[in-house]
Amino acid sequence: MDDRSKDSTPTETSDHSRTRVLAALLDAHHTTFYTVVSVIQATCFGFLVLVAFEEGTHYGLSQWLLTANTLAIIVLVWNGFVRGFIVLSYVPKLVDGVMPFALGAAQCFAAYFAGHDARNWYWSIAALSLIGCIGYVNAEVNARINPKENSHIMVFYGRQLRILQISALCMAAVCGGIAYSASWSNEILTLFSFTFTAVHAVGDEVLWLQLERFARGRN
Repeated sequence: MDDRSKDSTPTETSDHSRTRVLAALLDAHHTTFYTVVSVIQATCFGFLVLVAFEEGTHYGLSQWLLTANTLAIIVLVWNGFVRGFIVLSYVPKLVDGVMPFALGAAQCFAAYFAGHDARNWYWSIAALSLIGCIGYVNAEVNARINPKENSHIMVFYGRQLRILQISALCMAAVCGGIAYSASWSNEILTLFSFTFTAVHAVGDEVLWLQLERFARGRN
């Protein structure tokens, strides 16, 4: 009589099953959401190009400059998402699923208004910044309720997250204030918009270089 016990597959233990599921959930933050964000940002870029090609014949210099600035913002948003995925590890929640689509919608509005009205473009960037602030707060909350995966990096990165939260909230307030009350021409509004992009790009890069130094043990 054949001994079938040798051919049977051992039953997965409860601890091993939980570990495997948790690993898959954590991996979703790095793979699935990275793919979703990349697709959404590519869609925003495509929409910006489509608007420019369809209506570019009516654009003046200020509209083209604002379109170029919008492209830079799309790149910065994608870059910020990627960096967050690299640094933190947690199980994504519903808010994490909503965030890329909300940011994508704000960027599409910015892409449209770049060629139509600079004041409404500022409203779009105010919404984008406010959503970004919520995203940074959500990332910190998720990281702190998953201390096993993030406790060491949050010793340093937690301070950077608060800086990003405050800067995004300030940018939302300033852009909203400009859109609501500033009486500047579209040309002045366009030129001033590059200040926000430059400050954010430089500040984000400085924070990233500091994080790299921390990871290399140079702090």
